[in-house]
Amino acid sequence: MIHSMSKQSGFTLIELVMVIIILGILSAVALPKFANLTTQARNASNQGVAGGLASAVAISHATWVANGSPVAGGNITLEGTSVHVNSLGWPDNNAGVAPAATDCLAIWTGVVNNPPQAAAAAASCTTTNCYIATAAGSQCIFTLNSEINTIIYDTSVGSVIGSP
Repeated sequence: MIHSMSKQSGFTLIELVMVIIILGILSAVALPKFANLTTQARNASNQGVAGGLASAVAISHATWVANGSPVAGGNITLEGTSVHVNSLGWPDNNAGVAPAATDCLAIWTGVVNNPPQAAAAAASCTTTNCYIATAAGSQCIFTLNSEINTIIYDTSVGSVIGSP
């Protein structure tokens, strides 16, 4: 009788254990980098919204200039929406130098085409990505979900600053 030896193919237990150990080390090193992606994505999204608001404010100002820069300010029309600008041409919802939260909301929805949801109180937000509008002096402050992500629009000088 002839014994034929068949050659087995596959992985040994030691090889499988080594692969598991290597994967464990890689995940321990890579996991902290991926865990921070949510925060980075939220910050980048906030910066994008701030950029959109800054562009809309600049377009509003350019429209005011194109209309002859009336000294008293007045209303301009953007995409069929009437927006009030101050005497320097910056959107202010006819609030003068101290807008209220409702004025800030009117500016937000008046100049930004299809803006993210915003409200004057957290209870009025119906989505998780909602900006809460407040006012301080000549500034409109939009805070994303009571977090540190804010967008500050100064109605007196037209500056927009987004902070992560």
